[in-house]
Amino acid sequence: MKNIYFVQANNVYGNERRSVYIPYASGCIAAYAFDDKKISEVCKLAGFVYTHMPIADAVEFLHDPFVVAFSCSVWNYEYNKSLAKAIKRKHPDCKIIFGGHNVLRDFGTFEECPEVDYLIYREGEEAFKALLLCLIEKTSPENVENIAYKKDGKYIKTAEKDFCLSEYPSPYLTGIFDSITDGKTNFSAILETNRGCPFKCAFCDWGTLGSRIRPFPMERIRAEIDWIASHGIEYVYCADGNFGILDRDEEIAEYIISSKKKTGFPKNFRVCFTKNRTDFVKKICTRFNEYGLDKAQTLSFQSLDPTVLENIGRKNISLDHFRELMNEYSRCGISTSSELILGLAGETKESFSKGICNLLEYGQHKAIQVYTCDLLPNSEMGAPEYVKKFGIETVRAPFMQAHCSALEKHEVQEYNTAVIKTDTLPTEAWIECVAFACLIQAFHNIGFFRTVALWLRNECGKSYFDIYSATEHFSKQNPNSANGSVYRLITDFATGMSQGRNGWAVPCEGLGDICWQFDEIYFMKALENADSIFDELEVIFSSESEKADEIHAVFDYQRRILKRTAQSGIRIESDYDFYNYCKRIYEGRYAPLEKKKTILTVSGTVPCDTLLDYACSVVWYGRNQAAALWASDCYSPEILS
Repeated sequence: MKNIYFVQANNVYGNERRSVYIPYASGCIAAYAFDDKKISEVCKLAGFVYTHMPIADAVEFLHDPFVVAFSCSVWNYEYNKSLAKAIKRKHPDCKIIFGGHNVLRDFGTFEECPEVDYLIYREGEEAFKALLLCLIEKTSPENVENIAYKKDGKYIKTAEKDFCLSEYPSPYLTGIFDSITDGKTNFSAILETNRGCPFKCAFCDWGTLGSRIRPFPMERIRAEIDWIASHGIEYVYCADGNFGILDRDEEIAEYIISSKKKTGFPKNFRVCFTKNRTDFVKKICTRFNEYGLDKAQTLSFQSLDPTVLENIGRKNISLDHFRELMNEYSRCGISTSSELILGLAGETKESFSKGICNLLEYGQHKAIQVYTCDLLPNSEMGAPEYVKKFGIETVRAPFMQAHCSALEKHEVQEYNTAVIKTDTLPTEAWIECVAFACLIQAFHNIGFFRTVALWLRNECGKSYFDIYSATEHFSKQNPNSANGSVYRLITDFATGMSQGRNGWAVPCEGLGDICWQFDEIYFMKALENADSIFDELEVIFSSESEKADEIHAVFDYQRRILKRTAQSGIRIESDYDFYNYCKRIYEGRYAPLEKKKTILTVSGTVPCDTLLDYACSVVWYGRNQAAALWASDCYSPEILS
């Protein structure tokens, strides 16, 4: 029998309870290939490499390999190249096949890794099976579509074809993963209910494929959910690009809910919702939220600037409709999250900074995720002509996955290609945008300063842009102040990334051996010196307000509503009803702050004796539920007037 191995090295998440994604992409390729009788008769699925295990151990794991097939992504590409080189040294006759998102559409991967024998482009199931049959039969692969190979010192690329099958064998149901799901590894799962995307966003490599959506059979989907539940898998990520785009997605959602009610699994089901069926998506999201499956509805924009949207081929919902949705979700107790990408073509410091503040103006108070723009090799944005047109410059930054161990150094460092300059956004401005975004995320979204900002916006007539620009200005002008030291730390991290010295996630003193996002570090370091930071901010904004009593009261409320380590419950007496004041703003029912004596109490204890405990339970796990505030989605207060 000829031994076939698959390599899909994924990151290990967590600190004490560690988990890794099941190698779903490789499993799909294997399931389709071994469904062929000729292949199954002469070949054996010999195993998977699904973590960044030491190169020497991985080579030792391979016994007389006939083919080793690699799934290439940004988090494993360098590892794959190093492992391929080591395999060829020991097994020179073994055929090395690379496929996946990081395989360059030209012959660049051959140049980067001469040990690779074949490249597979686009979806891999049919090309891999056809190529494997050629290798078994020792025939020419010239008629196998979507591949490239070497012949007589030259590179040959075959015709590209968009395959349209939707009934591939399931790797879960065909036993492909039986050898690794033995209870020794805490796996997270991938569920794919359809394949394809109708949109053509320039930053995404799906857009270049132009593939229609192909639904997988419902009986397969239900059976895979049953398999996931029977294996006690807690976390499931849905690979669909646009969950909710098909009417039947509601039926899938209900089956997942039924599975959790009956078996307890999956505990969490994370999806990327489609962007243009907001009412239908809200219906599904409400059900998920009711059963704690997916606690935050994503309403993404990527940018709010019309020129940028035109440059990236994207159209967003209107901000007025966004405001209505935010109010409605808030009234229903459903958290939401919005995404922006920093570094898109045409973005400026002003457009980005005002854009993120506009999300606050239109009601997105709880969760904004900002991502750096990574240049994916097979996206429209990654094309040389696009790069030249918009003056894009990138840096090869170390790839460190957020919330993975920082001490568990991979033998081979991975990198991502981050945009740090365009013809409208100099690198210095990019660094300032990173720091400003982290300030918004830490102070407003996670909640460090949010109540004060709501009051300043609604009672003093200041825009959120004015409020946080003033905070930024003070921090920049006073680098040795409490605010300035945190701002300077984040600026240093951003500068380090722009120079390729660190990535978007980094370890930080006092926060264990986990890599944290910059905005999370901003919040945690502010929390460490909270009283001094509040003292400085109160001086700044008291000088700009005539409501001395109210501003002192709102700062006092903000200090005390902020959850601290080693704290059990709160009792806040105030001359103002800040809780209901904020609640009305979240729900789009603004009314002036009422002056009446209130007592707000919240009982309960969250085990956060250390800063690391707090960072994990509150900032990592609980940020979309505003867990940093005692009166939030996580904590129900009692109010006495």
